[in-house]
Amino acid sequence: GALYVSDVWNVSERLSLDYGARFSLFSSDKFYCGPELRLSGRYLLDDGVSLKFGFNSMRQYIHMLSNTVSISPTDTWKLSDKDIKPQSGWQLAGGLYASVFQNKVDASLEVYWKRMRNSLDYKSGAVILMNEDIAKDVVPVKGQAYGMELMLKKPLGKLNGWVSYTYSRTRLKEDSDRGIAAISKGKWYNASSDKPHEIKLVGNYKFTHRVSLSVNGDYATGRPVTVPAAKYYYGGGFRLYFTERNSYRIPDYFRIDASINIEPTHRIKAFTHFSFTLGVYNVTGRKNVYSVFFENENAGIKVNGYKMSVFGAQIPYLTLNFKF
Repeated sequence: GALYVSDVWNVSERLSLDYGARFSLFSSDKFYCGPELRLSGRYLLDDGVSLKFGFNSMRQYIHMLSNTVSISPTDTWKLSDKDIKPQSGWQLAGGLYASVFQNKVDASLEVYWKRMRNSLDYKSGAVILMNEDIAKDVVPVKGQAYGMELMLKKPLGKLNGWVSYTYSRTRLKEDSDRGIAAISKGKWYNASSDKPHEIKLVGNYKFTHRVSLSVNGDYATGRPVTVPAAKYYYGGGFRLYFTERNSYRIPDYFRIDASINIEPTHRIKAFTHFSFTLGVYNVTGRKNVYSVFFENENAGIKVNGYKMSVFGAQIPYLTLNFKF
């Protein structure tokens, strides 16, 4: 449950504020509650130029645990209980927005800083799948995230679309003192969602009122993973020595999609309007890696690493749309 109150205050013609508070409650086998604060504002610097800023604190009563080194990466969801506290955090963000090139292009630059407490991560050697008592195999971690995004958007004209570049980092650190057993020896390490660089491109070009071309492009830094770096013989068998948590990455992600959109008729009084799209997903046929996993052979004497791709080829498609 939750109770909240909010208000909008137009301080002047240039400055407006949106602020409020929320009090959330959660109960399973233990009762939790706490406040969440909100403040955002916009300041008009000039015609077509504005500055936006915001602060908010958050509480979340469900946790997501990610496993990235199996043949199929999985996410496990766990509600807070008597052993697992709710997540909490705060975020500060700001941005500059402007219309440029005679108001034909919208430009924006946004930055943010975020801190988190009581997130969860697996202990080294944890039982990940089908674990009915997951609390014994996880530890609380604190986190910090920061980044910036630059976007240019052209909404009108024969050629329209947008392009953006994002730089972001998400780092975690164990929030308890377990000595040498601590994840990455108690140092900061990459979160499984940490992908520093990402570029997105969406472009549309209208040849006529009936025919247009669309192209989407996506590039991103590969997701962090933990890999075996060596093996040793101990206790009557071979054991693997793994690198520090999430210190390596799968290959970078890159994909281009293209399509032709055709609208045969624009008659206003027609009973139905239809259009169709002929396109190709993953034009370059790049085998983007979905996961990296490792398997032992000959009782652990040999370790093989594998990369698995999904849709690692060009995939054509046809879409029909009807409007009545």
